[in-house]
Amino acid sequence: MARKITGPQMIVANLLLDGRVVFMRADGSWSALAGDAATAADEAGVEALEALAQKSAASNHVLSIEVVEATERDGKPFPAHMKFAMQATGPSVRTDLGYQVSPDWER
Repeated sequence: MARKITGPQMIVANLLLDGRVVFMRADGSWSALAGDAATAADEAGVEALEALAQKSAASNHVLSIEVVEATERDGKPFPAHMKFAMQATGPSVRTDLGYQVSPDWER
């Protein structure tokens, strides 16, 4: 059954290693930053992104792959749905904490 594509879509998953929310880039790699995500606005493009994401799942790199609607924030892709937007921005009570603050927060 074909899904109804009404705008840009992005791929969201969780890293198997630690459960972090990640967004798939155009090359099939993953980023904790939503702005790095690849988007597609038609069925063929979404299917191509999803196939790339499934390769990571097959190699036990990510799990819980979801195609979610994307919007634009500051000229970059961002999840349109509240659930995924909150995952992308990190803790809602301490925005200075969490890996969403900086790609090298653990260093």
